[in-house]
Amino acid sequence: VALKVLPHALTREARIIARFRREVRMSARLEHPNIVTAFEAGEDFGHLFLAMTYVEGENLGALLKQDGVMDEKAALQIGRQITEALRYAWDEHQMLHRDVKPTNIMVDAGGRARLMDLGISICLNEAQSTLTSAGMVVGTPHYMSPEQIRGEELDWRADAYSLGATLYHLVTGGTPFKGTGSVEVISQHL
Repeated sequence: VALKVLPHALTREARIIARFRREVRMSARLEHPNIVTAFEAGEDFGHLFLAMTYVEGENLGALLKQDGVMDEKAALQIGRQITEALRYAWDEHQMLHRDVKPTNIMVDAGGRARLMDLGISICLNEAQSTLTSAGMVVGTPHYMSPEQIRGEELDWRADAYSLGATLYHLVTGGTPFKGTGSVEVISQHL
């Protein structure tokens, strides 16, 4: 297993604790070969932790830095696997990841891609989260769909857009839109 431990200094911020516990709840629901599975969560000596599947490999962000761009076939194989993970999350749980990006996808030595980090995911068949309020934008600007940026009601297409932006990054070495700050990047997405 791998352990994700919330640093003790962050346990004073209720919002961060709530997001961490949300990730635990979301991860525990999902069992799919292309999603990092959570096994246990708890608190030990004041430290919150999440025990999850250990993936012997690297995240795509690290692989991009190390190896540069991917060839199209490799990127499409990863894309197909993550599409299956996102389809499962949506079809079975009406869950959206809301932060699909290279650093949230691990690839093991055998080439299996796994989606991870469900800290800002939501289930649309449940009551609206208190972590995000109307009009609040969450996610990573370089990969966010226009609907997510505008704070509109989302469905599976928001994650599909983010996966498309991720695949673009894998094969070109850069994000679809560039700017000097988040506002400029967001404007280009819109």
